Amino acid sequence: MQTRLRSSALGLLASLSCLSRAMATSQAPVELEIRQIDGNPAACLPVSGERAESVIRIRSVGVARPTGPASPDVTYWWFEMPAEAGPVYLKRGECLVYGQKVKGAIVRTPPKPLDLDRTYYVSIIPGGDAGPVYGAAFCTLKQAGGGVHIAVPERDRNPCAGAH
Repeated sequence: MQTRLRSSALGLLASLSCLSRAMATSQAPVELEIRQIDGNPAACLPVSGERAESVIRIRSVGVARPTGPASPDVTYWWFEMPAEAGPVYLKRGECLVYGQKVKGAIVRTPPKPLDLDRTYYVSIIPGGDAGPVYGAAFCTLKQAGGGVHIAVPERDRNPCAGAH
């Protein structure tokens, strides 16, 4: 019983610590540019914009697909850069392609094949305490002649509306 109470207390403290950090740095995400490189989605640091840094150090990258309001998201790709690894930077206009191997990264979820007609969310969390999260939505659409088109909801007049 005492062990269970101690575990619950530690869990509560960890949750409160994470919540306070999130609230202290809460800012709206900076929109990433989504491109298609060799048939794969690529998250690119915006070339311009007041809120985007000119260079960010990558701490974590994730791609997930929502499954419903009461269901957990499905993670399709996730990696973290440990403190002991050499730093990895992304400059304005540079992209990180879905599934790209990153030297020194700890891959928590290897890249899974993306399902057609689905919407995904990508986020890049920069290292350090400053700065917002970078994120974007994209969807995978089947092209009439075969192949896949990576679309962005705002830019392509919401082609992802039918994608879930």
